Amino acid sequence: MQEVAVAWVEQCGSRSWRVRYRRPGSGVRSVSGFGSRRDAVAYAAGLEVDRRRRVWIDPADSAVTVAEWVARWFRSLDLDPRTIESYRSRLRCHILPKFGDLPLGAITALGVTEWVRELERDRFAPSTVSSQLNLLSMLLTDAVDERLIPFNPVHRRRRRGQRSRRAVGERIWATPEQVVRIAEQTGLLGGPIARLLVITAAWTGCRWGELAGLHRDNVDLRRGLLVIDPLVGALHESGSMRWLGPPKTRASARTIALPPFLVALLREHLARHGSEFVFTTPSGTWLWRSTFLRRVFRPAVDGSEASGAKVGCAAVRPGLTFHGLRHSHKTWLIAGGAPEIAQARRLGHHLDNRVVETYSHVAPEVEQRLLDDLERRWHTAAPLPPTPSPSVVDSGRVRRLSPFATVGVTRRASRGTAGTPHGRRSGAWGSAPVLPHEEHKIAP
Repeated sequence: MQEVAVAWVEQCGSRSWRVRYRRPGSGVRSVSGFGSRRDAVAYAAGLEVDRRRRVWIDPADSAVTVAEWVARWFRSLDLDPRTIESYRSRLRCHILPKFGDLPLGAITALGVTEWVRELERDRFAPSTVSSQLNLLSMLLTDAVDERLIPFNPVHRRRRRGQRSRRAVGERIWATPEQVVRIAEQTGLLGGPIARLLVITAAWTGCRWGELAGLHRDNVDLRRGLLVIDPLVGALHESGSMRWLGPPKTRASARTIALPPFLVALLREHLARHGSEFVFTTPSGTWLWRSTFLRRVFRPAVDGSEASGAKVGCAAVRPGLTFHGLRHSHKTWLIAGGAPEIAQARRLGHHLDNRVVETYSHVAPEVEQRLLDDLERRWHTAAPLPPTPSPSVVDSGRVRRLSPFATVGVTRRASRGTAGTPHGRRSGAWGSAPVLPHEEHKIAP
């Protein structure tokens, strides 16, 4: 913080006074608008006291607008590109339209509360409102650290007369039978790879990025293991770019034992799959998460009527997300009596109790019981035979089902396992309507 010299008072009108002060390198600055000399002298004295206590805030710094501060703040960030893109979107859509032209010092706790109520009245999801508020608070906290404002008003917005409306709903999960039904409908929409992707996610607990970026060299079928690489173990997306990088956390780099049925399914898939990555589009390129969810997963879960898809899919578990398959896996492990340490190791989680985490281990017999339970759940669910190549016979005419590949994905030259970010190009693979399962027969 720059030092400020002793302030002095000047009369600048017949009935107005101002306080002037000098800052090294900044010249002389002033604060005007005092109606009496006494008020101006009191302000100057307080300024001197704050200077000695090193808590003084220059009013000129507080006059910096939120938009100006955001531009400066962004230049200091060193974050994942996806996080940067998310911040830019939230600022552009919500924060800057409301506060962009406002000086930092003019933001009040009441103003922030009113803004939050506006977002709630506009029916934004609680998670959206919370993310906007957290980003605004982050901006203002960093402004406090830079001595631009004395405190963060977001931290002071809770007071009497305000009810907490935050309600955390239970995560939606699915039973093995429901997952099998979803996988079958996913197979009809997106082909055998889409079907196997859903099954693998539910029976391993892997995240989307861990499976979308899974290299075939990291699937050891002889030992029945799936490896999440610590350096390139996940596919990341940001805008029109994709790249391989580390998984979510250090604990996410792990080795997952596979139940025997899944080993057999993966062996059959990889024997006829020529791509270096396990789960891809039919042309061998990486999957786009948003396109897969919109065209394949959501219709298979919510049904064609709720999702607007022109296919005959019944609702199985409305509201289930792809990440909900991971929650389902966790639920199955709990129901099967798997120890907490075995669950954490399999899902790539840290335990809150670090002593237990450090001194607990998963014995071979414990892991075998876990795999036996997962195998039993698969066979109990009575899965249908694997979905064949997506072609449908309708009145004697053979139609190709539209695969789940994305709108305009370009396959760029690969540089080995690390891969090269793929971009979008023009063109699309449209979705052809599919008859309900009981109304068509598979071509021989």
